Amino acid sequence: MNEHRRDSTDVVAPAGRRTAVRVAVAGLVANIVIVLTGTLVRLTGSGLGCPTWPRCTDDSFVATPEMGLHGAVEFANRVVGIAVGLITLLVLITVLRHRPRPRSATALAIGTLALVIAQGFVGGLSVRQELAPEIVAVHFLVSMIIIAGVTVLVDVLRRPAARLGAPEHRGIAWLVAALPVVLTAVLVLGTLVTGSGPHAGDEGARRFGLDPAALSQLHADAVLVFLALQIAALVALRMTGAPSAQRRATLLLLGASLVQAAIGYAQYALGLPVPLVAVHVLGAALLTCAVTHLFVTVWRDGSARNAGSPPPLRAAGSC
Repeated sequence: MNEHRRDSTDVVAPAGRRTAVRVAVAGLVANIVIVLTGTLVRLTGSGLGCPTWPRCTDDSFVATPEMGLHGAVEFANRVVGIAVGLITLLVLITVLRHRPRPRSATALAIGTLALVIAQGFVGGLSVRQELAPEIVAVHFLVSMIIIAGVTVLVDVLRRPAARLGAPEHRGIAWLVAALPVVLTAVLVLGTLVTGSGPHAGDEGARRFGLDPAALSQLHADAVLVFLALQIAALVALRMTGAPSAQRRATLLLLGASLVQAAIGYAQYALGLPVPLVAVHVLGAALLTCAVTHLFVTVWRDGSARNAGSPPPLRAAGSC
């Protein structure tokens, strides 16, 4: 009977793992999509399309026909936000039902849901404060933290036996660990550029009042450091014969970063056209995912599995 029970678990566990990974990936996609829809609210000047929160108007939770396109766009973003919350809740439920599960998966799922709920309040505060640029910047940066957290969750579920630990080569460890730090600087400078630029979300919204040209140059300098670190990491990984998964993750990040840099330069040279700005913000979310994916691929040792531990799921990616 014990053997029968063991066989049954062996059959069910892989399917449960695949389900957990797929739901977590859905949560990751949802949290990237909300970044894009929020950007479209700002770029269409619809940030105050619903002038209050949590209601859309003093008398209605939904946008009314009289509020026009701006009201419809802002209300649609709120609906997407609710959907993201429900999907993130589903991620937590799926993780809790998954057996066996890594201990960190529960903490990551709970933390992600808490941040998504907090994001709703930060978004509401930004409306109540008439799109104050510092609150809008925090709103964006918290989304990047959420995306990074869900990316880690996907990896934890996909490779449950991997353990956090420094890579064997110290130089690679420092290079890869520096990437999230430099990316944070790039993102913060990007929010300062945005908060000083023309796309405020509403014509009357306050701006930082900083020099956009000077900030853009600082932002570009940080991007160059970011790219240099990636190239150095890729060379080091090749020279040390690192696993192919680590090299692929670095190449993915480098390719995405080069595309993002080209889009950033193009939008600056062309005077910040709305489509390019939207793609650039989406690119920031994808870069956050790619950097986190590289970090966990290098710093979570998948070779340190105990005997009998489940192998990684190869079909499921992180971003």
